[in-house]
Formats: sequence, C-alpha cells, structure tokens
Amino acid sequence: MKVQARESVLRIKNPSTKQFLEAWKQYQPFVIEDVAKDWSAYKNWSNDYLTKHCGDNVVPVRFYTKAFFDDYKNFAYEGGDYDTLDREMTYKEYIKDYVEGRVDENKNDSDILGCYLPQAYLTERFPEIAEDVNSPEYLNRKPVVFFWQGFSSKNFSSTTNLHFDGFHNIFVQIRGRKRILLFPPSNYLSFYPPIEDSVGIPEFSKVNPDLLDLELFPKFPWQEKIEIILQPGEMLYIPPFWWHYVTAVDENISLSFFYDIQIADIFKQKKILSTILKIAPHFIYHAISSPRSLMNFIAFLKGSLIDDRMPG
Repeated sequence: MKVQARESVLRIKNPSTKQFLEAWKQYQPFVIEDVAKDWSAYKNWSNDYLTKHCGDNVVPVRFYTKAFFDDYKNFAYEGGDYDTLDREMTYKEYIKDYVEGRVDENKNDSDILGCYLPQAYLTERFPEIAEDVNSPEYLNRKPVVFFWQGFSSKNFSSTTNLHFDGFHNIFVQIRGRKRILLFPPSNYLSFYPPIEDSVGIPEFSKVNPDLLDLELFPKFPWQEKIEIILQPGEMLYIPPFWWHYVTAVDENISLSFFYDIQIADIFKQKKILSTILKIAPHFIYHAISSPRSLMNFIAFLKGSLIDDRMPG
C-alpha cells in the first residue's frame, strides 16, 4: 500500500522569538527557513573541511546487516544485531572507507548493507567545529546538540527507526536532504511499542513505515502520516512525543538540538500535558518489568518536566 501524506507542515522564514513561539504553542511540527544558511557549518562543512579539523576524532558508527530490516524486533529491542554492530573508528576512516568509498566496496564487510554515524555529541566528538554552529535561542534554554552524518546509495539509505523523543527537537539540515515521516502522538499503542518485553525500548516502534504490514500491525495510523523532504539550510521543529522516521536522500549532515520540557511548557503548548498523561501509564507498566526499565522511566520523567523556567 502506498501511504499518502495527510498534510504539509507550516513554513516560516527567519522568525522572531515571538513568531517562533506562536507556531510552537500549537504543538505541531513546522519548518524554519533562512536561518541556518548563515551558519559557518552550512557554508564550510565539506568532508575535506571536517576531515582536516576532526579526522583523528573517534566517532560512533552503526552498521546494518542485510538481514536487519527483515525482522521488526531489530527496530525496537535492545540486544541482537542492533547493538552488536555498533563500532567506533576515526572520523577520517568513516569518510574514506564508508561515505566516499561506500560500504559495499569494502571486501572485509561482505555481510554489511550500510552504516550511519548517528547521534554523536557535538561538543565531545567534534569540539574543534562546535563554534561553527549557532544554537537556536527561541526557547531560552541550553540544548544538547547531536551530530548525524549518513548517505544514500542504490542498496541502502541511512535511517533512524520510527520513534519519539521526550524533548523539543529543532532538527537542522546542514548538508544534503533527508526524508522525514511524522505522526502525531494519538494512540500510543497503535504504534506498537515493545512494552510487553523488558528488553523493548518504549520510545521506539516495531513498525517500519516504508514496509508497512497491515496484517501484522492493523491499528497503525498510516493515514496520519506527514511527509517532508528537509532541504539544506532548513530547520524542522519536532514537538515532544511526535513519532518520526528519518531517511537519507543524499549524503548529508544534520544536527539535533534537544531542549528539555519545562513546567511552563505544559501551560503554553497545547496538548503536551494530555499526551504525557496518556503515555506515562504504559511507561510505568514497562518499568515494572525490569530495573533497567524503571531507570528509563525515571529518566523519562526527568526529561519531560525539568524545571519551571518560562520559554522565550
């Protein structure tokens, strides 16, 4: 079945803080134009530039076997292929052997379909280039910044599984394009999180939206999908608990700016409190199954309601 996008997202150009917050309080994703194009990162971050400044830095790289996408348990569970194929290497090795050389040309990795440099702390893994980035200041709080770099080839595209974050996410496309599928947090269970299993990750879905099996996942809200192609220099605001699935269209670099949810947000941002209250019982149920799950639930609460500073 070909799933059609339900609607497009709001697009605003170089908003003031007031304009940003007007859109933000609707609890809907939206695209910000004409901001990141002024950053040094947007202007300078070629592979040569990054290798020159950060080539010897050690970075995390996630590898995917050819069989990975055949089993939904790999999408939302700890253990198995998902964890065992994480490696660390120098940044220049990742670029030379896997981004520019492409993984399918590496004879030592015949079973590897592709790889991805996901969610690397910018200030820890790339401190030399951190000043090339201007953190968005719309929410008047300090973000945690992650660096992502992937690519798309004939047989593989770097992908982040369907999941949600318990944070405000301003996702910035520095180079190349990404395809992003968004789903509002309607019925939590309709996304088939693996909460029945202690090794399941409750923020993740078992569903691959590109290979949707309505016999296996009949309640999945495919009709609520919003699809966008994020262009270089654009930002996408993703509200907390909105499900999203991200795939590389080209070789690309992205940054995620994660901002804690604060007490004042639940009074200013429509539906966020009701969403938390709907999800929390399922996290509690999952937390009972194992000590690790309980720690994850405590982290969920800390991430969702951090303090009472006002946004903006």
